[in-house]
Amino acid sequence: MKASYDWLEMYVKPCLSARELAERFTSVGLAVDAVTPYGSDFIFDFDLTTNRPDALCHFGLAREAAALTGAQLSFPEIRLVERAEPGGIATRIEVDAPHLCHRYAARLIQGVKVGPSPEWLARRLAAVGQRSINNIVDATNFVLLELGHPLHAFDFERLAERRIIVRCARPGETIVTLDGATRELSPDLLMICDAERPVAVAGVMGGAESEISAATTRVLLESAWFAPAAVRRAARKLGLQTEASRRFERGADFENVRRALDRCAQIIIQVAGGEAAGGPLDVVATPRAPVVIRLRHARIAELTGLDVPPSRASEILTRLGFELVTEDEGESEWLAPSFRVDVTIEEDLVEEVARHVGYDAIPVTLPGWDGAGEYLPGDERRRALRQTLLTLGFHEAISFSWCSADLLTAVGAPSGISIANALDQNESELRASLTPGLLTALARNFRFGAEDARLFEIGKVFRLADGRVEEVERLALALAGRALPDDWRGQPSAESFHTLKGVIESLCDVARCRSVVMTTPADDAAATGFLPGQVGVIQLANRPIGRLGRVSRALAERFDFKVPVYVAEIELDALLTGERGFAAYRPLPRYPRVERDISALFDAALPFADIQKVILDLNIPELEQVRLRDVFAGAQIPPGRRAITLNLWYRAADRTLTDDEVADRHRQVVETLCARLEATLR
Repeated sequence: MKASYDWLEMYVKPCLSARELAERFTSVGLAVDAVTPYGSDFIFDFDLTTNRPDALCHFGLAREAAALTGAQLSFPEIRLVERAEPGGIATRIEVDAPHLCHRYAARLIQGVKVGPSPEWLARRLAAVGQRSINNIVDATNFVLLELGHPLHAFDFERLAERRIIVRCARPGETIVTLDGATRELSPDLLMICDAERPVAVAGVMGGAESEISAATTRVLLESAWFAPAAVRRAARKLGLQTEASRRFERGADFENVRRALDRCAQIIIQVAGGEAAGGPLDVVATPRAPVVIRLRHARIAELTGLDVPPSRASEILTRLGFELVTEDEGESEWLAPSFRVDVTIEEDLVEEVARHVGYDAIPVTLPGWDGAGEYLPGDERRRALRQTLLTLGFHEAISFSWCSADLLTAVGAPSGISIANALDQNESELRASLTPGLLTALARNFRFGAEDARLFEIGKVFRLADGRVEEVERLALALAGRALPDDWRGQPSAESFHTLKGVIESLCDVARCRSVVMTTPADDAAATGFLPGQVGVIQLANRPIGRLGRVSRALAERFDFKVPVYVAEIELDALLTGERGFAAYRPLPRYPRVERDISALFDAALPFADIQKVILDLNIPELEQVRLRDVFAGAQIPPGRRAITLNLWYRAADRTLTDDEVADRHRQVVETLCARLEATLR
């Protein structure tokens, strides 16, 4: 929000320069981002938190400045000469939605002449970035920026039956708003209507059919209190964010309704002529309950560590507009002003005292504790996995928890859970997979010139189980580009399926999860989103816990990937809580190993993992390792078969193996492969 230093001085003389006042504002939580000269004036650029709607106006800021400096706060006297109408005011107000509109007040001003605003009014608005429209509209904008309460002016002659009805929209109703757009209304939207149709979206924007024009001579001026949730709902649903909705959404001042109405009527008569026709109509549909808060003086020291005398605390609260109700030894009761909608409990009063005493006066001490904390189950391994990935050159990504339905389908994830009030209709489902977010991050890196990238994300995905939303923690990986920098000959080393598989094996080693295996998918559904022939399923205890592989050509085209991209996604809980092996010490071998190769034809669909398992299940003590050396398939190989070369290491812990011993163990392996897997030696 922008505020004028000269405008503030209408209500308080802080005896501080603009920059000094900006520093004092910031010190009490009303952050000033910049102070900009504007002729002989200075403009403050405030970055206010959403809980301080009272500071979204010049008088609210002046109130804070008076509390800061001890200066006197004042407001111009409001004087209105009201001419009595025969039979009373010529309009009627009906509030049919008292739960959404707690108060509605209006004044009729007749004999006005619509035209340009006087120089002082246009200058005030221009200083804070507001465009002058005409003297009537400018008066309502001036009071909004002065008192923080939105108002609206109707052309009284254009209201059917000269009535105002505050009600929810009816099915099929529409309104043409001041921006010229025709908007369809739903029954959950609060509207200001005449006897026939809606004439304004309550708290958001007026309608074009009742707007002020050059022909207007009688103005019906509106001032009301609308429920924040009702205004927020209408603003979001209609896509209208206005200065009025911004304030009503945060909570308007119930007691400011009449004051703002009379102040605006005074200015309209001053700049456009005319007179107030009779007294105001003020319908209080739902009275405001007073908020009385108990403050124990000892609580200030308990929460902040500040030693504040009771008299000083009372002085601060009084200057901020709080009213002392009762006072006993050690505690007091305070009536919260209606403009401080954020103050409802004792801790809020303590904060008000603390911020005006000064946050920098709070002593720096360590918080007390009864004992040292401990990691939650799985935290130690989770930290180890994250550190391992960082060591392997990965960067952590954090993506949104929502996604588009078609992208979830494209990566082979189940349907997500629809979000009723999605921020973006194109991303209206809770994510059922981390992969879409990781691919989006990868594409963004490439658009900004990255040549290679390794990303990972640890986060929750959502799924329905027995009608309830269930959260599951997952780990996703994505890599593309070069695996290593080019060597001295300029030869690149590209990322591959095997690189990704090696990363997953490293993570399993760190988690000491020994029973994880990677196999080919059993059905096409498990391979959705991946390139055929370069996809695998990660299993733990014969249960699928994830997938890995190269993204399909369709996905690559969708994200405009120019290089192969490999992704994996794993249920993290399976790694963190699954059966855990133990690291066993083994001394460096004292005796040499003996290597033997086996080259044989196997079924083309048989994965290496199955071959390795068959060999290791023989439990040969001297068999140290089984490695894949080569895979070959071509015209020389019979259809449905492929040639695989295995490399086996034999070693004894207490002696050097003889040729006969090695030959015996090796023959046992070969015979088993031929018998159980129908292998044919080459």
